[in-house]
Amino acid sequence: MTRDLRFGVIGWPLGHTLSPAFQQAALDALGVSAVYRALPTPPEDVETRLREARCGEWRGLNVTIPHKLRVAELVDCRTPAAERLAAVNTVDARDGRLIGDNTDVEGFSRALTEHGHFDPSGRRAVLVGAGGAGRAVAWALADLGVEHLTLANRRRERADALAAALAGQPIAVTSCGLDDPALHGELRAAALLVNATSLGMAGGPDPLAAPLPRSWLHDSLFVCDIVYRPAETPLLAQARSIGCRVLGGLEMLVLQGAASLERWLGRPAPVGTMMEAARNALAAPGA
Repeated sequence: MTRDLRFGVIGWPLGHTLSPAFQQAALDALGVSAVYRALPTPPEDVETRLREARCGEWRGLNVTIPHKLRVAELVDCRTPAAERLAAVNTVDARDGRLIGDNTDVEGFSRALTEHGHFDPSGRRAVLVGAGGAGRAVAWALADLGVEHLTLANRRRERADALAAALAGQPIAVTSCGLDDPALHGELRAAALLVNATSLGMAGGPDPLAAPLPRSWLHDSLFVCDIVYRPAETPLLAQARSIGCRVLGGLEMLVLQGAASLERWLGRPAPVGTMMEAARNALAAPGA
């Protein structure tokens, strides 16, 4: 059957992506004649892929690691969300022009509040990771009214840069390296811990690792890991074992994708259908 519209996700590599499973389920549920595909795209082919979208071959694209910063430089214009993050995860191709957007902040905010049922307003948080995902989480927490945010990153200078980017926001921010002794004290005072690194990700460089020692966790922490494969990461397993409330990364993944779909189609996304499809794909043998 011929599909009228074509969408896809670009990244490198893409063996881990669940986006086609839940985005195609959403398109089908909405009765949209469209196909959504995984498009493995090495860095040298990013411009070619965007050229295809500009020429009408792709109606819209999701963008994942490691292309979000590069795509932000190549689109014709950026939404305010993409502008402040300097990163694009959604490309809307209209009339030969490419509009770069970012739905990661919205995806994380909704996941934390609607699925985690956690309100971080007026509380202290520790965020591990200051890369592209970390930037989105940091801005989301600023928007949600976190009182104090500690940014910890293996390379201290990246945490410092993110802290500088948040200057002027109504939030107190400190930054440190992962090996900084002060980090333990910051975590003791925090109500929320978010891992925005690839530590613990199946197929990643450190699939059995957690970002912080288990002994640093306390049972009044809400622990969120944006890694979604496996569903229970080493960090979440440690946190659950001492009684913490936890949230994995699947909800953020689906909700940022739902926001992308709404940008492309101009209509509400069937989030329940998407969440079910994502969970089924994650649980499938060999997934």
